[in-house]
Amino acid sequence: MLSAGFATSVQASSVTDQPVIAAKAAIAVDARTGQILYQKNANQALPIASVSKLMTIYIVHQQIKQKKLAWDDQVTISPAIAKLSTASGLTNVPLTAGKSYSVRQLVNATLVASANAAALALGQKVAGTPVKFAKLMTQTAKQIGIKDAKFYNASGLTNKLTGGLALANVSGDAENELSASDVALLASKLMKTFPRVTEITKKTASTFYGTAITGHNQLLNDHQIAKGVVVDGLKTGTSDKAGACFVGSATRKHHRIITVVLGSRNKSATDPARFIQTAKLMRYVFTKQHPITLSKGSQIKGVDKATVPDGKQVDVQPVVKKTTWVWAPKNVSKQQVQGKYVHLNQKKLLPRPKRAQLQARLS
Repeated sequence: MLSAGFATSVQASSVTDQPVIAAKAAIAVDARTGQILYQKNANQALPIASVSKLMTIYIVHQQIKQKKLAWDDQVTISPAIAKLSTASGLTNVPLTAGKSYSVRQLVNATLVASANAAALALGQKVAGTPVKFAKLMTQTAKQIGIKDAKFYNASGLTNKLTGGLALANVSGDAENELSASDVALLASKLMKTFPRVTEITKKTASTFYGTAITGHNQLLNDHQIAKGVVVDGLKTGTSDKAGACFVGSATRKHHRIITVVLGSRNKSATDPARFIQTAKLMRYVFTKQHPITLSKGSQIKGVDKATVPDGKQVDVQPVVKKTTWVWAPKNVSKQQVQGKYVHLNQKKLLPRPKRAQLQARLS
C-alpha cells in the first residue's frame, strides 16, 4: 500500500471563481494534509513582523515537550528587555527588571497581546542570548522544511527596534522574512504538534499579572465569515515593511484550514483590511470547495498497477494507505476524483532508487 500525497496535485487552479486578495501574498492550505486551496505569490520571501512569534512559541512548546523547560518555570527580566517593554509604539506588557514571570504567562502575553518584550524574554530563557535564539529559529525552520528563512529575533521587530538586544553587524532595518507558503507550513506544524495552542489564540482578551490585555484578531467575534466556520487563531503581524499580516486558523465540520495574508493595507492600528481579506479567503474555501474522504484501502480511479523493480511481485495495485481527504470544487463528486502515481527518490527509506507515491488529480 502506498501513501497518498494530495498536497501538490489538486491545485487551487482546479477551482473557479477564485477571489482577488488585496495583499502582496496569500495562501490557504488544509492544516492536516497541506493541500493548497488558494495561493497568490506564495513563494516570495517577505517581512512578517510579529507573525515571527509563531516560531518562538513553537520552539517554547518543543522545549517543554523535551523537558528542557516547564510552564511554571520563572523567567527573570533583564534591564534591556524591561526597557523595551515600555517603549512607545510597540505592543507589549510592562515587565520589571529583576522580576520573574512564568513561561505560561509570557506565552499568553506573546500570543494574545503580541507582546514583543515577552517574546524576547522567552527567547533569552531558551537560548541565553538573542544571537543564539536567532540561530535556533533558523535551525528549527530547516527541520520543519523551510529552507530560506531569515530570523533576527524572537519578536519580529526590526533589528534596531530591539534596542540593547540588537544583533551586531546586522542592518538596523533587518526584519524576519518568510514566504506565505513557509508561514503556512510553520503554522500547520504548530497546530499538528501542539493543538492546544488554540486555547490561547482563540482568546479576545486576558490578563497579565492583574493587567488587562486585549487581542488583535478581529475575526474571533466575526460570525459572518461562512456558516458553521469557527476561527480560533492564530497571529497578527504589523510593521512598516511588512504591512498588515495575519495567519488565520478556521474549522468547519472538523476540517481545519490555515490562511496567510502578507502585506495587506495598513492605514491605522485598527485597519481591518487583513481580516477582510482573510474572511474572503475563508469564505471561498468553505463555500466553493469541500473535502472528499478517501478511505483506507480504497483504490483511486485511473490508477493502474505500479511496476515493482526487482520485486517478488512484478506489479502492485496502489491503494490509499490511510483514510485521508482531498479538497475539490463543490460540484465535483468522489467518483470524479482520479489519481496517478509518481516515482520519488527515497534512498533513505529503501535500498531501491525508486518508490511509488500515490497522487490525486481531478478529471
